Parts: sequence; structure tokens; C-alpha cells
Amino acid sequence: MSYEFLPISTDNKAIKEIVGLMRIVFPKANKYSEAFIEWQYKNNPEGKVVGYNAYKNGVLVAHYALIPFKAFLFGKEEGGLLSLNTATHPEHQGKKLFSTLADKSYQLAIEQGYAFVIGVANANSTPGFVNKLGFQLVGALDAKLGFGKIRTSAKNSSIQFFKKWNKEALVWRMENPESKYRICDNTIYSATDKVGIKAALLNFSEGIALSNNNINIGFRPLSLWIGIDASINWAGSLYFNIPDSMRPSPLNFIFKDLTKENRKLEFKNVRFNAVDFDAY
Repeated sequence: MSYEFLPISTDNKAIKEIVGLMRIVFPKANKYSEAFIEWQYKNNPEGKVVGYNAYKNGVLVAHYALIPFKAFLFGKEEGGLLSLNTATHPEHQGKKLFSTLADKSYQLAIEQGYAFVIGVANANSTPGFVNKLGFQLVGALDAKLGFGKIRTSAKNSSIQFFKKWNKEALVWRMENPESKYRICDNTIYSATDKVGIKAALLNFSEGIALSNNNINIGFRPLSLWIGIDASINWAGSLYFNIPDSMRPSPLNFIFKDLTKENRKLEFKNVRFNAVDFDAY
């Protein structure tokens, strides 16, 4: 069975095709609207989507997408990609389409000057990314639930990776048409699907001026924090670890160097927040 592989297009017809496939593969995921895909793939101020589609007889049957961002990596600013949406039509699974799309996407990324790829993978998808696509499993994201301000301790001069946010990029991030965000005291919060719980996505106190807004995400006294950050001082805080047994699936931070340097990250030297990926 032969397939045609083409870079992702973002015209109206292509976006409709992508949304149609995502809804077939993920029927319970309500977020996959045309407005959502257009926001992710076209409106990102850091650049348009990078990735590949697979077609059979002119019909989209598999899709893999990554979106650009800037990060400080090993002491310098570099352009990288966040691995996002992957889908293969049920009738075409088992044909190694995902690995083919991934290989073509990473080659395209290298040609466009991107230096690395990151992603957040669940327990089921992590082995494929690590064993088949050459990603490094950096470690599982921490997940904590509690009350009050999340405070950071002194700067860690040995940080190897953190995503660089500016005002334009954060404004875009909060224009997600499928989510609501509240800004309060230099922290971005999102509603979650759990009654009484909001997600604390990012504290942006460092040099970014965003005003408090009045968006109502409902009465949610508890805050959920997901990420990696050794600079946060949890001692004496009112936050506790969420047991693995209470999580839908552990989330793993994965990294792939697209240069020839074979760079690796150390978990303790990574700073990664919930705003940095697409959970909320």
C-alpha cells in the first residue's frame, strides 16, 4: 500500500482535513476545532507549524505536527520545536506511518534551522519516542496540588533548558480558543476539568508586564502545578505530591537534539512549566 508524504499545509482545506482526522482518532477530545488548529499552526508569533502528512488516494490518513518556540539551551538562545499533534487513522495503523512522518519532520526541521525537539509523552507513547525516534527520556513531570503562592529560591546558574517567553508569545498562548486563562498577581491560571481545581501555568514576574484580567474560571480554591523546576522552594508550602495512582498517566519530558553534538539534559537542570506545552 503506497502513501504520499507532504509537508503540512495550513490553508483552509488542509485545516479542515486535519481537524477531521483528529476527531476520528480522538473522538472524546473536544478541543480539535478549526479555530484551535489555526491558532496553533498559523498564529504562533514564533513561526508556523513544521511537520508532515500522509495521504492515501488523496485522503489524509496520518499527521504529525510540531510548533516553534525559543529556549535558552546550554547557555544560549536557540530555536526549537514542541512535538504536539500526532494521529493515524485506525484503518492505517501498523504501517509505520508515524515513524516515517517523524523522520521526515525532523529532517525538515534541520533544514529550517531548528536545533532540538521537546515533547511531553505519556506512558504508552514514551517507549516509541525513545526507542524508535531517538529521544532522551529526561524524566517524569512533577505534579503537586495545594494552596497559596509558589515561590522560587535563588537562581540556578546550572540550568540547561528553559523556554523563553515574551509578552507577544504569552498573549498568543492565552488566545487559545478552547481554554480560559486568568492572570492574577503575575501568575497565569487555567481552568481544569476537575471541580474546585485550577492549574497554575506560569509565574512571569521576570520582566514581562501583563495586567490582571477579570476572566472567571469558576471558584477553584486548589491549585495544580505540573512541571520541572528545582528552583521552587516547596519546603513549608501547602503543596503536596499527587500520587501516581491518582494521575491518569505519568507525563514524561523528552528531548531530541537535532544537531550533531548529541547533547543530553539533566533532569535537575531543566525548568519546564505547564504553560510550555499543551495540557491547558
